[in-house]
Amino acid sequence: NFDSVRICLVNEVNDYINKASKNKSTLDGSIVVDKCLEYDIDLCFVLAQGEIESHFGTEGLARKTNSVFNVLAFDGHSYNEISHNGKYNHPNNSVEPYLSLLRNSYLVDGKTEYDMLNEFVNNQGKRYASSKTYEINLKNKRNKIINNTDIGVG
Repeated sequence: NFDSVRICLVNEVNDYINKASKNKSTLDGSIVVDKCLEYDIDLCFVLAQGEIESHFGTEGLARKTNSVFNVLAFDGHSYNEISHNGKYNHPNNSVEPYLSLLRNSYLVDGKTEYDMLNEFVNNQGKRYASSKTYEINLKNKRNKIINNTDIGVG
């Protein structure tokens, strides 16, 4: 039954978010699960990136912007330098814009999340993050989620 599987997955995602954020995140796992299904984007990839970027909205500028994935929060920019499009009333509101950005600018021309684990660049060749180790950190985090939870099963 889809509904019972979805409930188990949402519970597992919420448990993971709570553990990774030390129970500080207000991000709702059901939003993440449902939007990943809607946009057909790998859930473990999304969770790995949310954890790396901001510990699910609890660290760095994301504490003020509520942007779990730090969309439009460029390195070295202060809160005031971030566009209003990169600021949200709640972390849940940052999920769909991030997934839309991935779908429309990164996962194009046949590229997949697996390609992004090797070279995370958009359709203009610009990197998502400036860190030279971003892809390996993302790959390692995604693998950890897959290997240590039931989120990537099935």
